[in-house]
Amino acid sequence: MAKQKYYPEEVLIEMMQQGEIGWLEYVNRFSEEWQNEFEDYCRENGLAINNESAEQFVHSKSEELEVALSNGDA
Repeated sequence: MAKQKYYPEEVLIEMMQQGEIGWLEYVNRFSEEWQNEFEDYCRENGLAINNESAEQFVHSKSEELEVALSNGDA
């Protein structure tokens, strides 16, 4: 089986803007770490693995980053 290819955030955003991928593909192509965290996020919140839950996950990661930045942790 071929190894998953990951992309920089800028590339993924461009792919989304062009309609090439959705939120689920964004998460799966960002990093293996995000794939694992997303699976845990869905399991812990009783969510199906789909575009809607992937969008929620990405927004939760953005909020985590904002909090870390405001606390001087990032």
